Amino acid sequence: MSATWKFVSHRRAVALAIAVAAAGAAVLGAGPAGAAPATEPLSKWVKTADGYAYDPAQPVMLHPGSAEQVRIPTAYTQPERQFRSSWVATVNQLNIAKPASEADFQAQYTRILDRFEEAKLNAMIFQVRPAQDAWYPSALNPWSQFLSGTQGVDPGYDPLAWMVQQTHARGMEYHAWFNPYRVTTSAITSAPVLAALGMTADEARALTAEQAVRALAGAGLLAADNYAVQHPEHVLLFNGTLFLDPGEPAVRQHVIDSVAEVAANYDVDGIHFDDYFYPYRTTAYFGDAGEDRGTFEQYGLTAGYADTADGIAQWRRDNVTALVSGVHDVLARLNAERGTAVQFGVSPFGIWEHESVDPRGSHTPATSSSTYSKAVFADTRAWVKDELVDYIVPQIYWSFDQAAAPYGELARWWSDTVTGTDVRLYIGHADYKHLQSSATEAAWANPDEVPNQLLFDQTLPGVTGEVFYGYNDIVPGSTAGLTGAALTAMEAKNASLDRIFGALLTDPVLPPADPRKAAPALRAPVATAGDAAAGTLTWTDGSSGTTRAFAVYVDGRLHSVTYADGSPSYTVATASAATARASGVISVAALDRAMNATARVAFAPTGPVDPVDPVDPVDPVGPTQPGTMPAGSEAAAPGTSRLADTGSATSAAWLLAAGLLGAGALLAAFTPRGRTPRPVRPGRR
Repeated sequence: MSATWKFVSHRRAVALAIAVAAAGAAVLGAGPAGAAPATEPLSKWVKTADGYAYDPAQPVMLHPGSAEQVRIPTAYTQPERQFRSSWVATVNQLNIAKPASEADFQAQYTRILDRFEEAKLNAMIFQVRPAQDAWYPSALNPWSQFLSGTQGVDPGYDPLAWMVQQTHARGMEYHAWFNPYRVTTSAITSAPVLAALGMTADEARALTAEQAVRALAGAGLLAADNYAVQHPEHVLLFNGTLFLDPGEPAVRQHVIDSVAEVAANYDVDGIHFDDYFYPYRTTAYFGDAGEDRGTFEQYGLTAGYADTADGIAQWRRDNVTALVSGVHDVLARLNAERGTAVQFGVSPFGIWEHESVDPRGSHTPATSSSTYSKAVFADTRAWVKDELVDYIVPQIYWSFDQAAAPYGELARWWSDTVTGTDVRLYIGHADYKHLQSSATEAAWANPDEVPNQLLFDQTLPGVTGEVFYGYNDIVPGSTAGLTGAALTAMEAKNASLDRIFGALLTDPVLPPADPRKAAPALRAPVATAGDAAAGTLTWTDGSSGTTRAFAVYVDGRLHSVTYADGSPSYTVATASAATARASGVISVAALDRAMNATARVAFAPTGPVDPVDPVDPVDPVGPTQPGTMPAGSEAAAPGTSRLADTGSATSAAWLLAAGLLGAGALLAAFTPRGRTPRPVRPGRR
């Protein structure tokens, strides 16, 4: 028996076990019609003599000092709209190797799309400008060293144009990810850089920022057309790395122009910024050595900012907000001029500020990092309240029981923050921590940590999307040759992925719509033909030129998304067509660039639809209202129960539930181990 066969058989057995257990969980969790979903209190995941388990004696509270225990829903409701993505980082070849050729790049990106499609993700976040360089031909930024091997060297092809086309062909959005200020990623005292410069570490440390830029350019590490090389006076040096000065107005304009270049020349769906603005704290805070003192004296003092720690901090925050506002404005202008709906999103550090520092902040200790004061200087709360961004993806990269940054408290804080605004909240999850942190934090040895977070998010009306960091960590890994802690970590990661994508995010969904950017002329398509034998559907575009895509539904569930290419009519294949057409449950809706949908137009059970007298459409598909999830399939909460008693039930229900859960457990128990996590015994770590 081949290893591949074992793996596929194991996955099928696990899926069957999950389905049977889900039925039992649904019985246990059932309540009166319209009642809130059943929940279980969460306990700490701890190491035991036999491996790991939940410890009911150690409840997980919302945050230290809280009287509220975190409760996890026992079933997952499939939303009709939800943003789903993962970050694909190109910096330092994190998620994509340096392509040997155009064909090699296309093969790598195709594999990424394959995994996104398998995981039912609906948006790509790809890093196109990692360090003042570009994965596209640019008049403003040199070619990326992470693409061609040397900054400024043309690879001979345009990756971005091809990526956008291929991503849309899979029915997914494409969000172009920019790092606004970074110039270098390696410290100037790192061994490879010192070798290229021909300097000692002491000599390199003695360089000013301008001297460092010139030295790196002279060594061929920075291209001549890099903005930093053209304007070394606009570069700052901190902790051995270089970045553009956020306080310099010309720097902000350069970044805004770089965004506009991509938004105007490529059919992207979004512009995405990460969390890097002013530097994070290392062994010291940025500014302690007066790194931007000259810029403050030139622009801050003359604008009336106080020459105090608070005054300088406010000036820095306003500098970053000016960049965010500028990007918002240029995208609004381009969208109005071009009839597009390019979104602007930011994925900041998960803590804005602590309540002890600012009463508007989260219940997190002041000893934890934050980004409002002291470092980074990103006033993300103001960006949400002022609606300078279309969506925000806080990186809540911690477990529920992490006292320094508890997931439940922070997710709720962000949900409360977006309430009353038109900003969409998507949560960033730390899938990478199974491999990085499980040896030191028991919570990340728990394959249910991220699945529990997804379940918890459904209790928060503001959350409308989930994003996973990073791409490598949503790809199952091999356990071959692993032992001890490394094996435990990989098994936890793989089992977590099985539960996220095999038991929770099981149905394809559309991203959330933005009614503010709705196309007023969008009209429903006209269903014209269906070939049951061939399993194909054909329709005509009801508003050519306005339609962005078409959503095909089978039996009320999203089947596929086809991006419009200007053709008057479209034909798609669906394996379910022959069966579904017999009951007339195939329908199609048009989508505009902001993912607003028309009414769904149904295909008749037999024969083409008369375009003059179409069948009655079903209700329009719109964004899910906060707090009102559409009915959908339910999956059992993964993993072992978090409490001993789940509440009252009739004797018959208990018997049925116990039987179903028992059957699921037996199926799982007799399934070949494959990549299923097993208890870690003493000595294996």
